[in-house]
Amino acid sequence: MKKDKEKALNLLKQKVNGEIKITYRDITKQTGYQERQLIRLSQQIEKKDISSLVIHGLSNKPSNNSAHTQEIEYIKNFKKKYPLITISQFMDIYHEDVIWNKNKQEDVKKYNLKVRSKSFFQQLFKNEGWKSPIKHKCFDSNKQVHSLRDPSPRRGILIMVDGTPHDWFDNGNKFSLHAAIDDATGEILAGWFMPTECMLGYCHLFKIILEKHGIPISVYSDRTTILWDPKDGQLTHVGRMLDDLGIELIYANSAEAKGKIERMNFTIQNRLLNDIICFNIKTYNELNKWFNSYYINYINKKFAYKPKEEESEFIPLNDIDLSTIFCIKSTRIILNGNMISINNQYYIPIDENGNDYVFYKGTKVEVWQDVFNPKLIRIFKNNKIYETRCIERYRKDPIKREQKRIDDQKMLEQLIRERDERLKARAKHS
Repeated sequence: MKKDKEKALNLLKQKVNGEIKITYRDITKQTGYQERQLIRLSQQIEKKDISSLVIHGLSNKPSNNSAHTQEIEYIKNFKKKYPLITISQFMDIYHEDVIWNKNKQEDVKKYNLKVRSKSFFQQLFKNEGWKSPIKHKCFDSNKQVHSLRDPSPRRGILIMVDGTPHDWFDNGNKFSLHAAIDDATGEILAGWFMPTECMLGYCHLFKIILEKHGIPISVYSDRTTILWDPKDGQLTHVGRMLDDLGIELIYANSAEAKGKIERMNFTIQNRLLNDIICFNIKTYNELNKWFNSYYINYINKKFAYKPKEEESEFIPLNDIDLSTIFCIKSTRIILNGNMISINNQYYIPIDENGNDYVFYKGTKVEVWQDVFNPKLIRIFKNNKIYETRCIERYRKDPIKREQKRIDDQKMLEQLIRERDERLKARAKHS
């Protein structure tokens, strides 16, 4: 029953003045008010008139929890630092950087700042005309709906990787984030920024995962040529590195097939730009260190979830030497002088004592070039690894060789001109 306050007050006034004989129970039936509420109203009638009591006591007055002008102005000034930010992220940053920041407690007291709900910030964004970078799409009943796949039950069963280019510093230069998440928890395992999606970026990514978590069972990626050879389906250098560790490579046929990491990429793209501002990150070198040492833990606390089963499938590295994994392997022939040629340089094998180790000329050897330090060249032969030493300046720099070729061409042209002039002079005298 809908409450009728005005009728209840009139009946109570008549009851108090002795004009009618009526019980509180009768008034309850007629007005919907409980007896205890009626008793409280009857006490107020003696102090106020009915017209003032009909209007709620808080009508036209701000709530005790409503934000004062100085708090609103403080939030508006704080927002200037983040011109393009989602409501949820702005709420997180405001609470973390201001309300819960020990160094900001003077501001909290001075401007009467409080923890605010998401609905508060939604209304503030609407009132101030602030735009969120995320536009929620309307549901399309005609669009094909893909059923959700159950996540892996344990960590380490399936690792999803992807490269996503973005202008992370909002300066017009795009860098690619090589990222990996665990399918069982949705947690980011590692990330590495490079100018383009490349082999080195994925090597940094996998090295961090292996050192922090161990060896996963499988890796799930799109058909990037860095991980898959479109010509014959053979393993690329990175594919071979994973295969050496016993990791299975699984390829997705579409972006929808790896929707989980696509959604995480979208989340990072929308949050990281403002978090870079918030944490005062200036360069990509700083970003790579900070992203893996701090940021992935920060994001995982917000978005990751517990696996169905606590047991992990990651295998510890134990005594595996990653320097024998993260290298480009190729075949070379021992040349005259007990040397191999690679990258326009000659290298001579040496033994564990630093002395030259002699191979027969024409011997086939496997050459290992370190991914992270391309000048580190090793030779693998007869199940043994040999270090090498570079013969400095033995072969000329390709640019200098090209310059020499040009100089020789110019000299040849000069000699030809001089010869032609001599022939012409001889013809005149004959």
